[in-house]
Amino acid sequence: MKGIITSTSNPNIVEARKLAHKKHRHRSNRFAAEGLQVLRMAIEGMASSRLAGHIRPIDVFFCDYLFTTDTAPDILAQLAAAGANKIPVSQQVIEALSDRVLSQGLMATFAIDSLLHSLEELHIRSTEQPQLFVVLDRPQYPGNVGTLIRTADAVGADGMILIEPTADAFDPKSVRSSMGSIFATPIVRTDDITALDDWAKSACLRWVGAAVSDGDLVWESDAMSGSIGLILGNEGEGLQPELGRLVDKTVRLPQRGSAESLNVSIAGGILMYEWLRVNRPSIY
Repeated sequence: MKGIITSTSNPNIVEARKLAHKKHRHRSNRFAAEGLQVLRMAIEGMASSRLAGHIRPIDVFFCDYLFTTDTAPDILAQLAAAGANKIPVSQQVIEALSDRVLSQGLMATFAIDSLLHSLEELHIRSTEQPQLFVVLDRPQYPGNVGTLIRTADAVGADGMILIEPTADAFDPKSVRSSMGSIFATPIVRTDDITALDDWAKSACLRWVGAAVSDGDLVWESDAMSGSIGLILGNEGEGLQPELGRLVDKTVRLPQRGSAESLNVSIAGGILMYEWLRVNRPSIY
């Protein structure tokens, strides 16, 4: 193992800090993740049948001075066993790398391309069990993307599809908001809406669009029953016309107060759980 890095000017540290920028992340095919919960999810994802082989750690920076339990050294050992290059750093350096108020002493980088899927790679079950795929139409804010990925994971959604141009799912805000679910939920990025619709037809999915004021009140509709693709619109513009024309049914949430609309991650979470409630007899 190399000596402890104590300077933020070290080339490895300079490159890792550049991962805060989308351009550099995709040019280097790497993103950063930190926090014991997030990194534990990465390890669990590597052991799962769903994403086994899709999670590839590259480097893991660590400062054992900040380890307070056995959890951090265990995660470090497992990341190293999975192929990550162990890089010991000083407290000053790990804090410079960290996006957290208090670093937990670990930050790892992972390959981006191995976590991105094609539409054809999304698993379509042949059983009668309903499936949910969540489509985000040109989302602007990484925090919303991460929160929706986390909720999709919580309800057992089968994939998240991001329509370009999109906020980056691998932005530090998105990774942090996902709380590690970015390592558990298959992610697709596409700008080909025709191919998306062809794929949905082959998978026997119905498109359900979320709207602020149009469409059926969601819990008075049968739209959420069965296998669906739930389309959530852009935060400011809603669904683009090309996607809107694909929608089989449109649903809305009731609003009794004076708020103009709900945050997309809140609305999306309610709709995902309504899908889970409606389909619970077929899922459990």
